[in-house]
Amino acid sequence: MIEGFDMADTTAIRVDLTGAATPFRRFWRSTGFSPAELLLEPEMQQTLAYVGGVPRHGIEYLRVHYMLDLVTAERFGRYDWTRLDRALDVISEYRLRPFFELMGNPSYLFTDLNERDQVHHWRDFMAELAQRYRARFGAEEMRSWYFETWNEPDIWWKLGGETGFNNYYDACHEGLRAVEPEITLGGPGVARRIPPIFKSFLAHCDNGENFFTGERGVRLDFISVHEKGARKHAEDLTPNSLAICQHEMMAVDYVRQHHPRFAHLPFINNECDPQIGWHIHHTWHALPYFAGLAAKIIDQHQRLLIENEGVDYPVLSNDNGFLGRWGNRTHLAYFGDKDIKAAQNEHLTDIGALDQRIAEPEPFELIKKPALSVMELLAWLGEERLSVSGDPLDPDRDGLGVIATRLTGGDPAILVYNSVDSFRRSGERSIRLTFDNVAPGSYALALFRIEDGRGDPYSIWETLDDLDKPGVEALTAMRAAQEPALAIEQIHVSAASPQATIKLDLALPGVALALLVRRGDECPGMPRDLKLTAYGGLNGAVNRVLFWQTGGSDSLELFDILWSENENGPYRVVNPAALLSTVYLHSAGGEAGFYKVQARDVFGRVSPPSPAVPGLAAAPSAAR
Repeated sequence: MIEGFDMADTTAIRVDLTGAATPFRRFWRSTGFSPAELLLEPEMQQTLAYVGGVPRHGIEYLRVHYMLDLVTAERFGRYDWTRLDRALDVISEYRLRPFFELMGNPSYLFTDLNERDQVHHWRDFMAELAQRYRARFGAEEMRSWYFETWNEPDIWWKLGGETGFNNYYDACHEGLRAVEPEITLGGPGVARRIPPIFKSFLAHCDNGENFFTGERGVRLDFISVHEKGARKHAEDLTPNSLAICQHEMMAVDYVRQHHPRFAHLPFINNECDPQIGWHIHHTWHALPYFAGLAAKIIDQHQRLLIENEGVDYPVLSNDNGFLGRWGNRTHLAYFGDKDIKAAQNEHLTDIGALDQRIAEPEPFELIKKPALSVMELLAWLGEERLSVSGDPLDPDRDGLGVIATRLTGGDPAILVYNSVDSFRRSGERSIRLTFDNVAPGSYALALFRIEDGRGDPYSIWETLDDLDKPGVEALTAMRAAQEPALAIEQIHVSAASPQATIKLDLALPGVALALLVRRGDECPGMPRDLKLTAYGGLNGAVNRVLFWQTGGSDSLELFDILWSENENGPYRVVNPAALLSTVYLHSAGGEAGFYKVQARDVFGRVSPPSPAVPGLAAAPSAAR
């Protein structure tokens, strides 16, 4: 079905839909970037529309460096929170939550957290932060956030060495919990492997003296580290995905051996990337290779750490949220004149320059990479894991792996990846995926794919002449190619033959998501809360980004954008490919028009369209 091939050398994969299932936590739900000031600029706001539009909260948390640099200070105790307010509002507007790094220094006021008065001022600063955002977002919402220590204190901590860092943690702990006792606070998010500050921090939290209370030990809710797959270098070094899990286990084993009362704490790698150095160009960051690698790394964490080692793993975060070009480690490729720099190295927030950039935004364009598209496919994995049988699989050796799950409504969602670490290798695997013990009824087999030439806008870009400033036709072609390829087949399953089969040749590298959707009686629900923001694009374009919420169904839905010159129609579909996410960019000239969004299921049934929203004729200032 869907694709046929010679049965020789075919890998058979079988999933029994009536077999025992185990709970499956979708733990890869976070991304990060630097610096926080980008949250106030149009390029990052458009980026967050794409990130927050990933279906089923497939990306839920946003981890951002230098958040507290957005607070300015007249003196200790006198703070201006305006920019941080706006930054957190932007995160919330796009249905994301902060993985809140308590990193940054209001007007660079703090100098040494070994100094008693400064430690008390930092505690009071934390208490004011907690009071402000509990009032702004509510206690329940704030309890759903993660709060974390200063990012990579083994590199970037400059306020007083290990003792100052432990004092800083005590101040964060006492200030935040005085306002909201049930917040989640942890760290230390170190970059190096078990560095001295990691050992000192854990020892302090385990049995050190609390700076404020004199008690032994300080509450710690999770332990975080950064482990990546290869060393930093300007050349295309081959990542080592297995090494990520191996190195994380070194930290887990250290905790279990030296601090056994912390052995069952949640463990987080919140910069899990296949390569160090966001700003170093690697062409494979733009390719389906990266999508396959991301899927494999997630599966390795599930198999090797969660299942084999019993690690409590609530969050695995990538660090792809940066702005960058094809070769940077980002979700989207940026085109425009913005000077994109390495945003971490000795960063200093220049408020005056920031205000000027907001007031006079540069035209720009963003194209979605497979790095983001694969998050859309992963988002459709369910909350129960199903066992897999058939031919034996050895994904860590030959690259072919399967994550088989079941959605809440009962539909199976199976992700197959074909990924080896070496980006120089290519090939193809023939696969026969069989669903066993399928209940009789009418079904649709939906197959999404990311591989060379499918969900692969880079393959369009590299044929262009205008590489740095693509024209209208080139941008249109890349956006048509950025969505995962989709094939749908309608089938009927009988009691006499309770099976369904998908046959495909999956490229190396490649990712495929197969969903077997049973036809029910309900049509898709009407999308809601359609919002539109206009941005100035290249070639004089006005780019309108539409962002909406689903009607609430847990069954697979696709979306179409309808446009008309007049509010009363007639409306036509303007998206060239089916949309899996709840975001769409429509590039237009001077015409304004009106927009609606409509959902459709894999059986062709459509929802009522959303109420119309007017398109803006010109891009407004980013300072909304």
